[in-house]
Amino acid sequence: MGAGDQHDTHGLGYESVDDDPNAAVLLNTMDATAAWEATQQLRAWERVQLALAPGERLLDVGCGLGDAALALAADLGADGEIVGIDASAEMVRGARARAAAAQCRTRFVVGDAAALDEPDGSFDAVRSERTLQWLAAPAAAVAEMARVVRPGGRVSLIDTDWSSFAIDVGDADLAARVRGAMQVERRRPSHVGRRLAGLVRGAGLVMIAETGATHTWTSWDPDRSAAPAGCFSMRSLADDLVDADQLAPGDIDRFVATVEDAARAGRFRMHLTMHAVVATAPPPTMRSPHRG
Repeated sequence: MGAGDQHDTHGLGYESVDDDPNAAVLLNTMDATAAWEATQQLRAWERVQLALAPGERLLDVGCGLGDAALALAADLGADGEIVGIDASAEMVRGARARAAAAQCRTRFVVGDAAALDEPDGSFDAVRSERTLQWLAAPAAAVAEMARVVRPGGRVSLIDTDWSSFAIDVGDADLAARVRGAMQVERRRPSHVGRRLAGLVRGAGLVMIAETGATHTWTSWDPDRSAAPAGCFSMRSLADDLVDADQLAPGDIDRFVATVEDAARAGRFRMHLTMHAVVATAPPPTMRSPHRG
């Protein structure tokens, strides 16, 4: 995508993919984000912690294009099964296409993370990655994951803490404005990554392990790509700063130009931290009495 297509990635978000005119770009961005070093590190860690066995059933809540779950198919074997649920029909169609060569049974469906259409205790493991930050009630979604996992089953959550996002282009004032804007959650729980441990405990699950990883962008060519790999456009970032009263609307163009000029000069660096937890479901008698 060339610089002339930059408007195509303006305001990227996953609240309503199917209604977004940028849907194709959003799907491509999913692949780019999956390739982040931090994403790959956390998925590898998750695989070890989940220790899936042949014949087990795995549920992926907010499955997206299905790549993370499908990468675990070999662990489940021919008798295992992957079920993926996503709010987006476009995502589900993409996941079904990618599942054609899976080494286990697969089922990808449109569904609601806060009201899973699955029986109690019907999965050996449940995972959810970079989904909670887009949900109005992440605790309700985690409670549903705890409901559908069997006693002794595992729940894995991976999500982002956008309050950790920082940019360095050699302009201390610009960096401070971005940092200030990211400290406040607006319209969605964007800091949910750092709250994952509390969410699983609140759902009656028992923590097994937790970790984190930071993705760092060390370069970006704004003349060849509309945004840093897997990230939003700088104009979208500027809009967030305006919403947070960190930037005047008339300064958006100057902000974007400053970042792009710094990137062309090799003075561009950003970083973002993601968190992961794995927990287990206790026997029914040990579960919190307020849970169904």
